[in-house]
Amino acid sequence: MTEPQAAPRSASERAEGIRLSKRVAEILKCSRSEAEQVIVGGWVKVNNKVVDEPAHRVSNEHIDIHSTAQRGKVPLLTVILHKTAGQSCLPHLKANVWTSFTPEWRSKQDRSGITLTPRLQKILQCAAALEDAATGLVVLSEDPSMLRKLQDDRSPLEHELLAEVHGSVSDEQLRAMNPMGLKTSINSENPSKTGLRMAFKGYQPGYAAGVIEHAGLQLVGLKRSRMGRVLLAPLAPGQWRALMPYERF
Repeated sequence: MTEPQAAPRSASERAEGIRLSKRVAEILKCSRSEAEQVIVGGWVKVNNKVVDEPAHRVSNEHIDIHSTAQRGKVPLLTVILHKTAGQSCLPHLKANVWTSFTPEWRSKQDRSGITLTPRLQKILQCAAALEDAATGLVVLSEDPSMLRKLQDDRSPLEHELLAEVHGSVSDEQLRAMNPMGLKTSINSENPSKTGLRMAFKGYQPGYAAGVIEHAGLQLVGLKRSRMGRVLLAPLAPGQWRALMPYERF
């Protein structure tokens, strides 16, 4: 966006500069709170460097605002990640999923154009957490309505998980893994291990593993491949991308 001519400044403003949020609000002709959302969202560059602090002082620097942030209205960020084994969905633990949000692990299929700044990264909350040992699809969002949807027990999303167990699975064991609300089928099998597909509404860490162990089977690995209509593929382990506004769970 082309920066318009700045309004006349007082002597103190010329000396100390003004808050970046005030300058962005002037450029976009939007409210200060909308301008702050644009800045925190990583859509603003000051002299070609992303600045995500609304209180940052500016004077004559060049301000560049991403075209997505027109009129101060920007989509709240939701990110999907291919969690690896051992990563935690709890932010206070050292090996957590937030550590994957680096440029190196960003999928080439990410077409959002957003800059995931450290400030924005801290705002993201994890919805429908997985166990530390599990892998696969994890969703993090700053959008309150998205978080409510993903955590709504009244109309839960369908989750699809792929599990591997030691050895073969008998018909009786397969029946035991199909209680009401859970659909378990065999995906693949050989003498050493069997692959299972499990689909059910909602997800609580430990539930799938508990069903498998209750059937007398030893769980080898567990991966979430889908939440609602959003698929894990083609993200490689550790990769992440922003969810596009048109994508729906």
